[in-house]
Order: sequence, then C-alpha cells, then structure tokens
Amino acid sequence: MTGTNFRPMVTLIRRCAVLVLLSVCLPACTATRGTEAPTEYLTPTGWQSVDDALQESSFTDYAATIKAEVSRFRIPFNSANAEQEINWAAPIELQPVASCEGAVNGIALLVHGLADTAFAMRDAATVLSNHCYQARTLLLPGHGTRAGDLLTTRLSHWRNTLQYAVKQAAAEHDHVVAVGYSLGAVLTLNEALQENSDIDAVIAFSPAYHIWLERLARWAPLMHPIYRWVDRGIADDAMRYEAMPTRGVAETVKAMRALKKTIAKADGVEKPWLLIQSMDDWVVRAIDNNAFFDKNAQHPLSKRVNLFSKSEFSKSAPEAGTYNAGREIWIPSYDDELGVKGLTHLAVHNSPDNPHYGVNGAYRNCGGTGPTHAAIVQACENADDIHYGLWQDLRRRSARNANSKPLALSTFNPKFDEVAAVIKSFLSDVQQQVSNR
Repeated sequence: MTGTNFRPMVTLIRRCAVLVLLSVCLPACTATRGTEAPTEYLTPTGWQSVDDALQESSFTDYAATIKAEVSRFRIPFNSANAEQEINWAAPIELQPVASCEGAVNGIALLVHGLADTAFAMRDAATVLSNHCYQARTLLLPGHGTRAGDLLTTRLSHWRNTLQYAVKQAAAEHDHVVAVGYSLGAVLTLNEALQENSDIDAVIAFSPAYHIWLERLARWAPLMHPIYRWVDRGIADDAMRYEAMPTRGVAETVKAMRALKKTIAKADGVEKPWLLIQSMDDWVVRAIDNNAFFDKNAQHPLSKRVNLFSKSEFSKSAPEAGTYNAGREIWIPSYDDELGVKGLTHLAVHNSPDNPHYGVNGAYRNCGGTGPTHAAIVQACENADDIHYGLWQDLRRRSARNANSKPLALSTFNPKFDEVAAVIKSFLSDVQQQVSNR
C-alpha cells in the first residue's frame, strides 16, 4: 500500500479513536453535579408534529398554538409558578409603544439560542418595540417543554419555523429585521443570505459563528446515535434546559456548517449586520467572530460591538471607556456600583431590570450545575450582597475562599442601555435606507 493510499486509513483510525475518546471523556467533561433528571424529562413527548403551527395564518394564531404545545408538554420547574413559566417560555408579540403614535417602522423577528425559550429575547424585543417595531419572539421546536424533545428535533424544523415567520412578516410589512442570540444568530444570518430573502438587516447577540468547543462539538453529528446525552442533569433555571441531548449539539453544528457554506456561496454579507458580544464569553469565540465579521461584512452600515472587561480575554480592548470608531464599538462591561466584573454568554442580551435574570430577578446563577464547591454555591445563593463575574472567576474559587464575598455568574448586562442606543441608531440608518429604495 502506497503512502497516498494509506492516508485515508490513518484518517479513519484517527476519527474512530476520537469517537471512542469522546464517548469516554465527554460525560466527565460535562457532568452535572447533583441528581440526574427524571426519565419523563429526558423522554420526547411534545413537538411531535412540529410543522402544524406553521399552517396558522397570523402570528397571533401561531403564538397561541405554540403556547398550547408548551402548556400541554412542559414539565414545570416550579409547580407553583407553572402558568408564569408557560407565559414566559411561549412566543409573544410586542406592539410599538404609545409614543410611536401608531407608526410601525417594521417587523422584527427574534430567535433564541439552544436550550433557551422565547423569554431569552424579551428585553431585546422591548428595545425594538420602543423603536416602533412589531417585535415577535419565536420558540424553536424542541424547546420550552422538556429536554427530551430535542432528541427528535432537526435543523430543518428550526429553519422551517424561521422561514414561516419571515414570509408571514413580509406579507404584512415591507421592512423585516431578524434578531438572533447564539444559535438563533446563526439561523437568522443564514436565512438572511438566502436568495431573495425578505430580511433587510440582521442583529446578532453572542452569535455561535465560532465556539470554544468547536473541535469537540464537530463530532456530535457522528456521535449522537451512539452517545445520546451530553448532560442529563436537573436544571437550576426555569427558562433553560440543563440536560442536553447530543442531537441538540449535532443540529447546532449542522446549522453552523450550513451558514459557512451559505456565506461562502454568497461571497460575504451584503446586508446590514450588527454583531454584539462579550469578549469574555466562554461559549463563543469572540476573537474569531470578529475575524469572521471583518472578512464578510460588506455593507457600509454593518458594525460590531464588543463589551470588554479587565480580564485577560480583553487584551485588544481600549484601556477604559466607550470607544466608537464607526464600524467598531467597544463598551466596558464592568460596573463597580452593581458589582459586575464582566459578561458571560448569558448576560449580553439581558437588562438589569429583567424580572428573571436581572439585579432583582428571581434567578441567580451560582454555578450549582457545575463543578463549583457546594459551600461556595450555598454562600452565593444566600447572600444579600453579591458580585457578578465570569466562568473563569467561579472556577478559580475553592472551599478555602468560600468565606470571601460571594460571586455569581453574570446574567444581565449593566450597559444594556448603551447597547440599546447602538441598536436604535443602527435600525434608524437601516430604516432610512429601506425608505429610499
């Protein structure tokens, strides 16, 4: 066998070795501290007819159908708050605020990330409605009910939902904006790049164009038939899954690959594109996202916003203060008054006033689903005075410093109003362009 003929065999052996390694190490790398979720939570029950809601003639009817799906199949995080959880998880439409005096600048479609619910986009939707948009939050199939429902959900179901919403919005208004978070940002950009797409502009929060575990995650499409679950843990957050089937990761990887192919075929992004992210994000690779944006953003209105802290991940940031060079905007994410050191993947798109993730919200992320020491988690959960930091800050803590000032992971953005101002300015420019067509 020649060297050339031998190379495919070596590649195959290497891939098999990686799959074996992943089947052993992935559970350990992602293991959740605590009890495994109940079997019913890990069993697919809802979303079995995922396209039924896409037959509805109006967004109001779509939202009602999806809410009924959530109501029927959701396992509540807290039975006492079951109705509120359903209302938060389900799609909603926010009309332009009263000061718009009946004017509607356009329709905005907002798409959440993997393991999330429609609630993830509530604050962004409020920003859009304040700017005289009809803001519609979608719920991707497999979400909002139980983690097991992601076992039978496919990328095509997510894309069909977005395509349905875009077509519906375009029939009602000549200006459509797509807003996505994480996975949702991948889906919305890919849809905007389709031939004859009705999406006029894209806003991306913490987009999963590139992720830190990309080299590991890329094997999920091959792994999911063998190893069904990345994590089977019980959630500590009513608005997000903790348990995660490998299928969910696999379909996300497929979405990322589809976007890369689409953008290569389109030879860049010719529509207005606003990227907003934290440089301290441990889920997406912010530096690679910036390179991806700089290579492909071709429209003069496109710009990116980087929120930076004093951490090692923000080395390329200004020393202090907001820096605005037109296409590139840097905003400091730390806030001494609120005790925020930096922004995690869960924080950029949430306001400090968010009723769940905000300063006085019902949820505090103390790292209870990770490897954090129990004493530190308990101190964080019980404290009145708290700091908000990053994943790396939490990981460095140990039982020896459990008595220091408690630290929670940041779940809100203290500079949300500054980000909102950038969004409004961006949309005003886009709206002007649309009106001049």
